[in-house]
Amino acid sequence: MSLPDSAARPFAPLPALVALLAVMLCFQSVHAATPRVHAITGARIVTAPGAVIERGTIVIRDGVIVAVGAAVTVPADARVWEAESLTIYPGLIDPSVVLKPTAPPSAVPVGPQPRRIPAGPEGRGAASSLSTVIPETRAVELLPVIKEQRDALRAAGFTVIHALPANGIFRGSSAVVALEDDAPTGHVLVDDAAQVVTMTPALGTYPASLMGAIAVVRQTFLDAKWYRDARAAYARHSQGVERPLTNVSLAALEPAIAGRQRVWFLATDMLQVLRASTLAREAQLDAVVVGTGDEYKRAAEIAAARIPIVVAVNFPDPPDVSTPESVVELSAEELRHWNQAASNAAILARRGVPVAFTSNGLKDPKDFRARVARAIARGLSPEDALSAVTTVPARLLGLADRIGTLAPGKIANLTVVRGPLFDEKSVVREVWIDGARYETQKDESSPVGRWLGFTTGVDDTLIVGTEPDTTVMRVAGRDTLRASEVRLDGVRLRFRIARATLGVADVDVTAKNDALIGTMTSGPDAQRTTTPIAMTKVPEAAKPAGPPAGVSADAVVPTPIVMGNTEAWRMPVPVQPATVLVRNATVWTAGPQGTLMNADLLVRAGKVVAVGKSLTAPAKAVVIDGTGKHVSPGVIDEHSHAAVLGDVNECTNNVTCEVRIEDVVNSESRNLYLHLAGGTTIMHMLHGSCNAIGGQCIALKNKWGLAPDELVIRDMPGTVKFALGENPKQSNWGVQATDRYPKSRAGVEQSIREAFLEARDYRAEWDEYRRTRHGLPPRRDLQLDALVEIIEGRRLVHCHSYRQDEILMLMRLAEEFGFRVNTFTHILEGYKVADELAAHGASAMGFSDWWAYKFEVYDAIPHNGYLMWDRGVNTGFNSDDAELARRLNTEAAKAVKYGGVPPEEAIKFVTLNPARSLKIDARVGSLEPGKDADFVIWNGSPLSPYSACLETWIEGRKYFDRTADLEGRGALAAERTALIERAAKAKKDAKPGGGAQSTPPRYLEETALDGNACGGADSGHAEAFLGEAERNARRSGEVKR
Repeated sequence: MSLPDSAARPFAPLPALVALLAVMLCFQSVHAATPRVHAITGARIVTAPGAVIERGTIVIRDGVIVAVGAAVTVPADARVWEAESLTIYPGLIDPSVVLKPTAPPSAVPVGPQPRRIPAGPEGRGAASSLSTVIPETRAVELLPVIKEQRDALRAAGFTVIHALPANGIFRGSSAVVALEDDAPTGHVLVDDAAQVVTMTPALGTYPASLMGAIAVVRQTFLDAKWYRDARAAYARHSQGVERPLTNVSLAALEPAIAGRQRVWFLATDMLQVLRASTLAREAQLDAVVVGTGDEYKRAAEIAAARIPIVVAVNFPDPPDVSTPESVVELSAEELRHWNQAASNAAILARRGVPVAFTSNGLKDPKDFRARVARAIARGLSPEDALSAVTTVPARLLGLADRIGTLAPGKIANLTVVRGPLFDEKSVVREVWIDGARYETQKDESSPVGRWLGFTTGVDDTLIVGTEPDTTVMRVAGRDTLRASEVRLDGVRLRFRIARATLGVADVDVTAKNDALIGTMTSGPDAQRTTTPIAMTKVPEAAKPAGPPAGVSADAVVPTPIVMGNTEAWRMPVPVQPATVLVRNATVWTAGPQGTLMNADLLVRAGKVVAVGKSLTAPAKAVVIDGTGKHVSPGVIDEHSHAAVLGDVNECTNNVTCEVRIEDVVNSESRNLYLHLAGGTTIMHMLHGSCNAIGGQCIALKNKWGLAPDELVIRDMPGTVKFALGENPKQSNWGVQATDRYPKSRAGVEQSIREAFLEARDYRAEWDEYRRTRHGLPPRRDLQLDALVEIIEGRRLVHCHSYRQDEILMLMRLAEEFGFRVNTFTHILEGYKVADELAAHGASAMGFSDWWAYKFEVYDAIPHNGYLMWDRGVNTGFNSDDAELARRLNTEAAKAVKYGGVPPEEAIKFVTLNPARSLKIDARVGSLEPGKDADFVIWNGSPLSPYSACLETWIEGRKYFDRTADLEGRGALAAERTALIERAAKAKKDAKPGGGAQSTPPRYLEETALDGNACGGADSGHAEAFLGEAERNARRSGEVKR
C-alpha cells in the first residue's frame, strides 16, 4: 500500500513551524480586536447608592460601560441579555482579602546575640535585618488568587479585591485585583496599592511582644525617612562622604512616607485601631485601618482620629448556654459583644466614620450579604451598606474614577442579583468583571409559576402548575381557560389553548431566569401566524428586608450604666461638681498638717482648696457627711503591670528601651476598677525585668472609662525600667531560658555600661552634625534616644533590684555617667546600704514582707522599709501584683508593725513617698491646697485591715462608690439573665456557620501575673499569635519575681 503524496514527502519542520506561528498570531490578533459588545436590558439598575433606574439598559463595549439608562439604544452589534426581574449593582469590592499564605518567614533563634536587634536569617541581603520587616514583598508577585478563594468571592458578589500579603509586621505592598479567570497579569488594577502593616509579634525572635512590634513599626518608618534623606544628601554632596548602604526594605517604604501610597494597618481589636491612628499621626501617614468588629466600643475616639475603618462582619455566633457549666464560663462582656456586634457599622456611621465592609474572618464568603443584612437591621442604612462595598472601598483604593458605580467610562464590573442585594433570600445570579460574564449560580429556571404578558391584556395571567400532572391555565378577568396537550420538558413548555377570539393557539416557550420566551401560533387554519411571545414572572409577595432567622431588629439588650459595670468603654466621665465639701471626718493629709480629727476637706474644680475645721462652701456644693469616716490621699502604686496589654517584657534582647508601655495601655482592664475599689488612684506601669535595660514606663490615673491616652499623666518626667540579678541573667526562666547575653551578674553590669558608652557616642555624633551640618545626617535610634535622656536626667531609672552589691554597682555606674538612679524597686537588701541610698538620692519602693521566693531574696527582712526610712531614704511600698494593689493601705500599716513608723508617716509609704519617687509630688500624694483632689473615703482608719474603701475621687470626680456598686448589681444580674435567655432562643433559631466563636477580646482578660520574667501581665494577648506547642512551652515556664 502506498502512502499519499503528502505523507511520502519529506517533512520540512521550519516552514511548518513558521506557518503555525503565523496562524496563531493571526488568531490572537483577531481575537484581541474582536469587539465585546453586550446590552443588558430590562433590569432594575442601582447605579450608585441611592440612585436607581427601575427599568433600564446597560451597554458594555470591550469591558467598559458605554451607556446606562432607561432610554438607551441597543447597538446593532450587541449581544442582548434579558434581565427582567433582576437587579444590577456596581460590582462589589472586598477591600481586605489576605492571600492564602505562603510559608512564613523563618524565625531567627535567639542565640548568643549582641544587645542590639538580632540579625535576620542568612540570605536577606540588602534588606531589613528583621525577618518580619519585608515591605519589599509585592502581592502582585504572589498572584494568582487561588481558584477556590476566587470562586467563593465571586459567588458572594465580589468582582474586585484588595489583595494583601500574609506574613510579617511590614507585609509589603498590596494589589487591587479583578477576580477574573486566566492569567493574572491583565487583571491587576493597581500593582502597589498600599503598604500593609500589622502589630503582630514575631515567634522566637525580636519583637516577641505587642509593644516590641509597635516599636519596630515606629523605628522602621523613622529609618525609611532617614534612608531617603541620607541618599538625597549623598546625591547632593558625595565628595568625601561615605556612601549610604542600599536597603531595599527601606526603599520600598519611600512612597508611603512621601504620602504617595496609603498604609493599611491590620488591627486585632479596637485598641489597636487607636494605636494605629497614633502611629499614622506620628509618621504623617495616609492610613486606613482594618478592624475586627468591636470598634463600636471606642467609636467616639475612632471618629476623632478621622481615619477610615474597614469593618469585619464576622459577628459571633450565639454563645452556648445549654448547660449550667457553659453559662458560668460566659462573661458579661462576651454576652454583650454577641448581642451588640452587629450594631458596629451603624454606630460608626452615625459618628461619621468612613466604613467599608470585608468578608475577611467569615468561614465562608457566601454568608457575607446575610451578615450585612443584620447590620442593616441594627440601624445601618441600606445606602450606607451599599456604599461600604462599592463607593467607599473604591475611594480608599484610589479607584473611584474606575469602579464603585455604574456610569459611562467605568469598568464593566456588575453584580447581578435576583432580589435586593442584602435580602436573605436573594441570589447572586452572576457577576460581570471587565465585561466578562461569570455565572455564580446554576440556572434553575422553570416554567412553573405565574406569568404576565401572554396577551396584551392587563389582567391576563398564565398559571403553570407543578409536575407530575402539569396544568396550564389562563386567567383573564373572571374567565379561566385550561390548556390541553401540555408537555413539560425541563425548561421547555408546550401547550394548546383555545378561545373564540383567538381560535386555537399553540404555544412553545422556554424558561430563562424569570422569563418565558418563545412563539405562539394562532388564527384560523388557513391564516395561522407565528409571533414571538415573552412573558415575565409574577414575583412572590415581597417580604420586608430584615435580618436572618433568629435575629430581630430589637435584639440589643440594653446594658445598665451603673457603678460596677465591668466594661470601661461604656462608663461616662463622672460629673465634676463645682465644689465638694467632706465635713467632720478624720483627714490624713500626708502633708504638713498631719492627721486632723473632726476636720473638713474643701474641693473646688478638681483641686484641694483647704483642709481644716468648720470650713464653709457655696449653697450648691456637694456635701458629704464624714462623721466617723477617714479621708486619705489617693493610694499610689509605684510598681504595677495591671493595665498592660500583651507581654510586659520584650525578652529577646538585653536592652529594649525603645519599647514603650504607653503603646500598650489597656484602658479596658477591670483591674483599673478593682484598684479604685481599694483606693488606688495612680499606677506606675512598668516594663518587666527580663532585661538589664527594659522599656519606657508611664504613670496612669485610674480614670475608669477613659481611653488609653486620657489615662496617662503627662506632666512628669519619663521613666524606664532597669533590672539586676537573676532575672536579666535568666536564672529562673525554666524552659524559656535562652543563650542570650548576659548570663552572669558581671555581664549585666557590662551590658549596661556598653549601652551608655554607645549612647554617649551617639550624642556626640549628633552634636557634631548639628554643629557642622557636614556629611550624612545620623540615623535616629529610638533606643539610643532613651539612653541619652537617661544620661541627661530627663528620663528616670526605676530599677528592679535585690542584692546590696548590685545596688551599689548601679549607683556607682550611674554617677560615672553623670546621672542618679531615681528609684530602686523591690530592694529587699536595701537596709544593708541605706546610708548609700540616701546619699545617692535614690528612692526605695519595695515589698513590705515578701521574702524567700527565690535565692537572691533570702536576706529579706520585714523591717527593711523602716530601716531605710529611718536613714532618710524616701521609702514606700508597692504591689507588683494586681491583687495586692487592691489593699496597699494595709501594706502601709506594716511599716507601723515592723519598726514602729508613726501612722502619719506610714500612710506616706503609699501616697506621698511614691509621688516623690515619680516626681509628681507637687501635684498629688497629699491633701494640700492647690493639689489634685485625689482622695479616698474609708469607713475606718486607712491602716486598719478591717476598713473598707467607700468612695474614691480623682480630680474632684467620683470614680468609685461602694454603695452605688452594691445597688447596681441587681440591674447587671437582670441584664445577664435577659442576655442568656435571648442567646438560648437565638441558638435555637439561628442557622449554623458563618460567624465566629464568642471568645473574649484579649483586652478583657484579667491581669494576674507579675511582669518580672518573660511572660507576665495579659500575656495571653501575645499567645494569640503563637502555635499550640509554643503556647504550651510558655505556660510551662515559671514566672518569678
